[in-house]
Amino acid sequence: MAGPRVAPAAVFTGAGISGDEPAALPRGFGLRDDVLATMHQAARRRLAGLVTDVQLEAVRAESYKLEVVLGRLWGTVGPDALNCVFALRVSVPNEAHLLAALHLLHGGTHVTVNFDVGIELAYDLICGRADLPADAPHDYHAALPAWRALAPPDPPALLAVSSHEEFADWLRAGRPPALLKVHGGLDRRQSTLADVVVVDIEELAQLTAERAAAVEGLGDADRLLITGYSGGDPDVYGPLLAAGARTPTTWCCLSLPAASTVPADARRHGIDLVQGAPDGLAVTALRGLLGGVPPPAWPSVRLPGDGYQVRFERWRRGLRAAHPDELVAQSWAWLIADIGDLDAAEAMLSALPEDAPGARLRHAEILYNRARGDDRVRAGRMFRAVAAGAADAATRLHCLLRLGDIARGRAARDARGVRIVSDLVEAYARPAHVIVVTRNGRRQPEEAGDAYRALQQTSLRLLERLVLVAPRPTWPVVAILCRGAAVLGGQAARLARNGNRLALVRQHRGLLRALAALLGARPGPVDVRDDMRALRATYRAADDLPGAAGCAVTLAVLAAADGDLSGARALVAEALRDYVAGRPDGRPLFAGEALVDVATRLIDRLDGVRP
Repeated sequence: MAGPRVAPAAVFTGAGISGDEPAALPRGFGLRDDVLATMHQAARRRLAGLVTDVQLEAVRAESYKLEVVLGRLWGTVGPDALNCVFALRVSVPNEAHLLAALHLLHGGTHVTVNFDVGIELAYDLICGRADLPADAPHDYHAALPAWRALAPPDPPALLAVSSHEEFADWLRAGRPPALLKVHGGLDRRQSTLADVVVVDIEELAQLTAERAAAVEGLGDADRLLITGYSGGDPDVYGPLLAAGARTPTTWCCLSLPAASTVPADARRHGIDLVQGAPDGLAVTALRGLLGGVPPPAWPSVRLPGDGYQVRFERWRRGLRAAHPDELVAQSWAWLIADIGDLDAAEAMLSALPEDAPGARLRHAEILYNRARGDDRVRAGRMFRAVAAGAADAATRLHCLLRLGDIARGRAARDARGVRIVSDLVEAYARPAHVIVVTRNGRRQPEEAGDAYRALQQTSLRLLERLVLVAPRPTWPVVAILCRGAAVLGGQAARLARNGNRLALVRQHRGLLRALAALLGARPGPVDVRDDMRALRATYRAADDLPGAAGCAVTLAVLAAADGDLSGARALVAEALRDYVAGRPDGRPLFAGEALVDVATRLIDRLDGVRP
């Protein structure tokens, strides 16, 4: 039988291709929801009425990805949180896996965010390098020969790239056709994890250069098919859209969430979006890509033995046996804080023993972020207590930096006279001390990077206020100060690897450079505008609207620098809406409200509006 005719095309896939039998892995938020239920149950056992079903539904409604949820659980119980990924085991691939393998067998390139090895197994089955399990239903054994007849003579071994080292080798080799797993994955024996990205701090840090090259390279293909994917990965989504805009692209999916940005983004990038059955199904899309003699049907029969749910339940029991409920309850409280209910999160952490590992530090962080009444006074006491008793340098240094952040907040909120001077001295002295202790990042580079972040942030807050009172003739001097402060952000970006921290550094540095352009009567830097738009999309994909709002303010300043004051006002209004969205009290965070006020007053000054 002649093999299918395959154009030099590329494929990008997500979890949707692994949902059908016999793989039968969870689609969309399936694994995330199972992990959420596990955390909710453990937290309720420990905190009783403080943990409610309403909270669980609220977290689900936020559309948080698996990475966000696992990031919180990993922060309290450690690597055992990630072992739930082993529930994604595949013993017999499904039809979408086999079609994807045929595409690879004929020289295609395939990028996926999936962890499972369904495509690898399918490739080896078609090539005859692997056999079906002996207990697989007869239907599969009967169907396999027809698929093997489609393999080309002497097919090469599949180049499957998962680990950071493998990606570096792939790039050095000139980007040959391969199966590229940009979030890492299970090894071929499904017994270890190969550099998986399953926590949100890694996603916000964006893909490594080698993994980013895999997504960017999709735009070099003659055409691109995206299927089984809903576009929710902060690190992948933007580069994927950019690649799709450079080549004829079709995005096929069964359905999208009601609030999905994919339809609008697809139109803007010239991508053809196909939804619904049967055309939006991965199997239909992959068959259409292959062309030529259509491959035979592949059975969809349930396998005997343990399925996903049984494997996941095994992980759940192991987690409960290895870690006390109070640790999982901390992670649940952190998730509740993520959705903006800081009061409930604070009540939960107040009910947990302070000697529980990490409990006091997390409690202090909640109080620091809520910043209401005497919250930051209480947080300061806790940070001092944690620093005094911490055995590791990283925790001590983090607490010192937080005390500096609190001093900066006092200066911005309510300090007067001598007090504001002492607060600003502390806001600068704490991070300077950390930089000295870490030998400018040669020791504890992450903490040194955070110290430079704090210096940049304090300088930004000062310069924002200075802009509002400085006479227009002095603005070029203030512009020089803004550029100098942005250098601190460059140092922070060089040292830090925490994705949340890097995103904050980028945002503050972008605003400083935008202010420097406006005050120096120069056009807004194109690279800053591009970076802020990309970062805003990243924050939105991560359901972090306050982060997106900060980027909108920077874009507003850039618009003002270019003379578009009406566009600047529209962006400020967008920022305020995002700062308010989801807040239980309907009011933005103090820092967000202050930033919007600064941008509004600056635009008013440019427009000749009297304060």
